[in-house]
Amino acid sequence: MRLGFGIRHSAITTLLAQQTPVARNTVTWLNGTLPVRISAYTTTPELPAELVTSVRCLVRVGGEFVLCENAEGCHLVPGGRRQSGESYRDTAVREVHEETGWLVRPGSLRTVGWLHLENLGTRPRDESLPYPDFLQIVLCGVATERDGGADTQWTDTDGWETGSRLVSPAEARSRSSNDMLDVVYLDAITQPG
Repeated sequence: MRLGFGIRHSAITTLLAQQTPVARNTVTWLNGTLPVRISAYTTTPELPAELVTSVRCLVRVGGEFVLCENAEGCHLVPGGRRQSGESYRDTAVREVHEETGWLVRPGSLRTVGWLHLENLGTRPRDESLPYPDFLQIVLCGVATERDGGADTQWTDTDGWETGSRLVSPAEARSRSSNDMLDVVYLDAITQPG
């Protein structure tokens, strides 16, 4: 076993001792088979890249935000897994486009925080996945155009997101069913101070 893949990575231990989460929740994924503790941070430390599995992105369009919908509810942070050799920014641009149709301007992207996900269950069979800890970078970016136009119906190219639409920050805050974790990042970019 190597660090981060069956043995807790020493960089995680150090990082978590220096950081305080702004929100935390425990959820169960994969039809109740994967219990995960998710902690949200609004800091931007150097993270061990080998443990960053995904990139999430809040998308601002004018004064509104993209709200995604899927079978599990609504959320503000479309995104997904990095492809081999892909930068965090490239992942965000690709994933947002695939899931929402919106074209994020790469130069507008900035890091607003990160998620620490701790697998509370047994080690997965896929030994290429980090265990017990994995991380997700959270970015914020601006989009000004969408394939087919702003009001076009869009279905995620992978079929996960069933729709997305623009909402005000207040509606985004009230409609998110993502256990309040994505609202942490909405507040970080919309609240003064």
